[in-house]
Amino acid sequence: MLSLFGNILKTHYYELIKNYYMQCTTSYIFCSPKLTDPLDEVQEIYQVIRNIPWSPDKTTALSRLGKEIAWQEAYNRLFEIEFEKIGGWVFHPVLCQKLKHKGDFAKNDVFVEIQFGNSSTIYRDYYKFHYGLVNQLLSLAVLIVPTDPIRFFPSRNPKSITNMASFEYAQAHFSALTIPVPLLLIGLLPVNE
Repeated sequence: MLSLFGNILKTHYYELIKNYYMQCTTSYIFCSPKLTDPLDEVQEIYQVIRNIPWSPDKTTALSRLGKEIAWQEAYNRLFEIEFEKIGGWVFHPVLCQKLKHKGDFAKNDVFVEIQFGNSSTIYRDYYKFHYGLVNQLLSLAVLIVPTDPIRFFPSRNPKSITNMASFEYAQAHFSALTIPVPLLLIGLLPVNE
């Protein structure tokens, strides 16, 4: 009887911890939380993050065409769904048509990139941020990356996420750049740490 009760508790506990809602950590590079955090757009970004479920298992979602997608693509879609719910956000805003510089989301001069790609892609993101700032197309850049890709995708083959952009990598490299771009760096945590 005790064994059965123990299994029920384990199952219930597993169901409780199976789906967390994403938490995040932040770093302010060439900007201040006193200026950025009061912005409605920044608070909406935090709201979007809190509304996305995180799971240690394979995460899936439905694409706009109804096809099941997984992993990074699923998280990108979940972000899109949550930004749509809030409203007012431009999807895939174009900074420069000729160079095909586009981002993930933008609203009122706040430009957002969500990066689950290779760590080298953050330099392309930084270039877009700089281009947007110099051409007065944005006032604040926001880059969202996992804090630790291996822990963020624990059930994924580690080889498939080796060298994925991460919070620590982006923070170290963006802080060292001598071209100041106001950047709110957000690291996605897999649990509430």
